[in-house]
Amino acid sequence: MSHEILAWHGWGFGPAAFAPLCEALPPTLRLAAPELAAPASGSFDEWVSALTATVHPHQILLGWSLGAQLALAAVAAGARPRALVLIAATPRFVASPDWPHALDHKTVESFRNGFATQPEQTLQRFLALQALGDRQRRAVTATLAAARTPSIMALAPALDALIGCDLRDRVGEVSVPTLLLHGGHDALMPRSAAIWLADRMPGARLETFADCGHAPHVSEPAAVSRALNDFIGPLADA
Repeated sequence: MSHEILAWHGWGFGPAAFAPLCEALPPTLRLAAPELAAPASGSFDEWVSALTATVHPHQILLGWSLGAQLALAAVAAGARPRALVLIAATPRFVASPDWPHALDHKTVESFRNGFATQPEQTLQRFLALQALGDRQRRAVTATLAAARTPSIMALAPALDALIGCDLRDRVGEVSVPTLLLHGGHDALMPRSAAIWLADRMPGARLETFADCGHAPHVSEPAAVSRALNDFIGPLADA
């Protein structure tokens, strides 16, 4: 039995970020990755509402980074995929007194201001963070550099959506089978955020890729493919 994976990419990148994973998947798993574009308003809820309508019950919904937040929110809002896979996920991107598992507010605001005044340089720094601590650092950087979104200015509303969302109160509304995949050296989304999610999502399973950074599907696509196959395979009999 074959399964269709609907994959949503992260901020700053396009569908090509999933190319290594596509090549590693077995014939029974087919991945489709649309180009995501935030509404001009930068409203996270508006974006989620539009995306929720595109998810079908036979699909496996997979999200990476910002795409993981969108996928999590879509399921909480009523989308009912066959299952949910979250790579480098967090319910909240910005730290607060009651949420230490994120980048601190000063760092995030510095990034936002840098993107507004020096977008290209800021994106280069962001790209470097994707592979920080990864055993395949150079290869991951090269792959993601080729997968960057061509229109820099189109990223501004998506950045507003990313910074503004907080899904902690919605996590309990997710009832579909869920697999969390996280890099052990993720410099953007601490693994502790994934642990927090796994502890609060009924039946969720967390798998850590010890030598990876923020993009384990790029660094270790074969291992991620095996994890997906092991998770999705039994769903046909469920």
